[in-house]
Amino acid sequence: MTDYIDFEHLKDPASLSTRFDLVIVGGGAAGLTLARELSGQGLRIAIVESGALDEDPDHEELNAIDVSGDLLDKTLQDARSAWHAPQMRFWKADIQKFGVRCRVLGGSTMAWAGKVAPFSPADYEQRPWVAGSGWPFGMKTLAPYMKRAATYLDLGPLVHDRAFWTQASRREPDQMGRLHHFGSFFWQFARSRHALTDVMRFGPDFRRETHKGVTVVYNATVSSVSIEGGKATGVELRGSLTGRNRVALGAECVVLAAGAIENARLLLMSRDSDGQVPGNAHDVVGRYLMDHPSIELGYFSPEHRDEAAALLGFFPLQERHRVFMYSHGLALHPEVQTSRRLPNMAIFTGIEISPDDSVLALKRLAQRQSRNPLGDVVAVARNFGLVATSLGRKILNYQKIPERFRRLIADAAVAINANFVARDYVAGGGGRKLAKASLNVICEQPPHPDNRVTLSTRTDRLGLPLARVHWKIDADLRRDIVQLANLLQEDLERAGIRGFHLRDEFRTADISKLLIHDMAHTAGTTRMGTDPATSVVDPDCQVHGVSGLFVAGASVFPTSGHANPTMVIMSLAIRLADHIKAQFVARRVKQLSPATSLVAARPLILVTGATGNLGQAVIARLAAGGYRIRGTFRHSIPATPGVEWVQIDFSDPTLPQADLENLAEGVEAVIHLAASLSNVHEMETTNVTNLDRFAKICATAGVRYFGQASSMVVYGSPRARFLSEEAPIINTDLSLKKQYFAEPSMLEYARSKVLGERVLSQYAQTMHIDLYRIAIAQKRSFLDESLSWSAKRAVFALYRNSHFISSRNVARAIVHLMERDLASHKAGVDIYNVADSRSPTYAEVYRRAGRKTGFHVPVVFDVLKGVAFSRTLARRFPMGYFRLDDRKLKSTGFVLEDDPDLRSAS
Repeated sequence: MTDYIDFEHLKDPASLSTRFDLVIVGGGAAGLTLARELSGQGLRIAIVESGALDEDPDHEELNAIDVSGDLLDKTLQDARSAWHAPQMRFWKADIQKFGVRCRVLGGSTMAWAGKVAPFSPADYEQRPWVAGSGWPFGMKTLAPYMKRAATYLDLGPLVHDRAFWTQASRREPDQMGRLHHFGSFFWQFARSRHALTDVMRFGPDFRRETHKGVTVVYNATVSSVSIEGGKATGVELRGSLTGRNRVALGAECVVLAAGAIENARLLLMSRDSDGQVPGNAHDVVGRYLMDHPSIELGYFSPEHRDEAAALLGFFPLQERHRVFMYSHGLALHPEVQTSRRLPNMAIFTGIEISPDDSVLALKRLAQRQSRNPLGDVVAVARNFGLVATSLGRKILNYQKIPERFRRLIADAAVAINANFVARDYVAGGGGRKLAKASLNVICEQPPHPDNRVTLSTRTDRLGLPLARVHWKIDADLRRDIVQLANLLQEDLERAGIRGFHLRDEFRTADISKLLIHDMAHTAGTTRMGTDPATSVVDPDCQVHGVSGLFVAGASVFPTSGHANPTMVIMSLAIRLADHIKAQFVARRVKQLSPATSLVAARPLILVTGATGNLGQAVIARLAAGGYRIRGTFRHSIPATPGVEWVQIDFSDPTLPQADLENLAEGVEAVIHLAASLSNVHEMETTNVTNLDRFAKICATAGVRYFGQASSMVVYGSPRARFLSEEAPIINTDLSLKKQYFAEPSMLEYARSKVLGERVLSQYAQTMHIDLYRIAIAQKRSFLDESLSWSAKRAVFALYRNSHFISSRNVARAIVHLMERDLASHKAGVDIYNVADSRSPTYAEVYRRAGRKTGFHVPVVFDVLKGVAFSRTLARRFPMGYFRLDDRKLKSTGFVLEDDPDLRSAS
């Protein structure tokens, strides 16, 4: 459960003085990605957000900055306002005279267009004609993190060049083959998973999710980072509206993820124990400020507008039963950049919607605001099909319709006409008819130390100095853009793309008249590098000379390419999350290691998957019995002391043999709980292949006992309601769909568990094997929590998974069986239903509470599945209806305890 705390209105600010493991400053794309990656892994994480949970004008004042140089020019500020203001709710050009910041949970993704792309290989390289270029690592280093970022963004295949045409099973347009200086470039769009006519908004999406161990402290502005003895120790907070509430928030690790302007500002406002700005021994903090300079190069004449917008517009790509949308533009070939000594630049299409669009005409008529009623009526009549689609837009956002059905409609719309969908988004559902199609440049800005963020002498309402921004486009870059414009004109004419008119400023090559504005892709103020003389953070994004202080976001970019930055921001954040986690793991494992005096104590027991719900209960039971314990973990960082913790990933197909051998060394008994439950791609490796490898090693190493956590799913959907261990299990040689009424991932899980049981039986000659077919193991008050479920969740889920046993009783049973079989010194294999035949069902809990369970939709689904899969109405019991016979377990002398974990439900 994610906790949300309004710091401005907190009655007792000191209640936040509890030390966190990690404080993330900023709740934008970088900060929320970090939190998602590190939540639920045993860390106490605080996200400190200066804004509120929703945007409001009160917080916009805190975005005020001072500017100098070109940014003082009124015509430039007017151009910036014309570009940025239509996308914003509360943004004001006179407050944010550079960049776009949204002070709210979700950050600038509350105003972005959802447009993303990876950087090109050359963007990471040192290029002699781009001063200050070169990343400390190349594209291959970030590639695996890009894939993980793409999953968060709900993207399609990461294809962004001419390979798109093949991937999309489309013929490359003839015109593209005739271009000389440019080639195809494709951006993708991160579409919302919930508001299907909108792009992804990180704040609302994050609030719909559950993030264990995460506390969001909003309305809280960080005034400085606390540093002692070369180490970050926390941050100082002030309430964002009045500044009255103040507190020092302690942490082992601090990550600045507040954007390029605020990250630099925060460092400049902070001091270490020597009174120095952290990471600023060489006056680099705030320097090398970059953005993506942009300007309209020209436009298409009306008779060729639609043709050009179709070619350089939007295209669908279908994969994995989904349809993804790509925006087609042009990018300079790498060899052209090299030969002409140009930075990386790309061309994208800008569109404007006509005021005489039929949808807009209908709106004017409905609101009685039409100045030409007859003309508007004619417009509506001529394009009634377009008007009808506005109803479809409302359907897509109607939350009571199942999301899968709405997404199917949205994907179909993209597949049929991606340009139509894009125009609908641009117009906010207001129209689709084009009034203008232009070509615009998005340009890499070479890093220059004089473009920078410093502190102003002015302060905001909290008494903190404003950021002062100096940003200009130098003459060299202006000439580069003019050269690009002429290369574009030449290529379009060569390709036969007709009707393009280059703006007069480029025809005369008068660079002084080029009104170039920022794209609000601010970057570079805490740049990454190996040399503290030219960088602020190292390749791991740690501030030079300050342990535990990291920076996330575009502010660490050494160069910015031309691609929209969010995807790379997230990739770096995921990479940073892995690094931070590795540091915490090493520290925790060392702190939790058992005392050396225990070496000669009782037998050493290995528990795999020991940080899970069941693993923790087993370890507690073993510890109470005085055993030495070795525990493994994959993601969740351990917290139990006195255990020899080992990090190992059983889902890794390349898991080294030596790691498995070291794991089994000196072990007398193994309780194997590690398993892949939801990831289908991992199940075969985890639940079968590496289980087999490890069991073989254990048998060779002299392990006497091997207990394996199987599951009640091996019974599939049986024909009997009450099952003993002799009941038939799933036959993996036959269709699983006819034996188990479950979604595909659970079918594969059941198959892998059956194969795992079969694998272990091979080693029953040298070890005693116990197979635990466990009912649903749950924590305290789980059934009580169901009483507060929504009506929708109750209707769809209440009767399922109703055969419960508390995790504590499962742990007691497992340790009891282990001790019994270790004492017998007999090899062989035994199977036990680890269940509590007396456990209550959801229905019983509801009746005790005086509530009605009502009708449950899944019952109908199960009947329909039976007909669809087995072509019969033969009676089968889905999981949730059948129960496990626990008499064999009890026959060993095990006694189930009355457990308040489950029996408190009443």
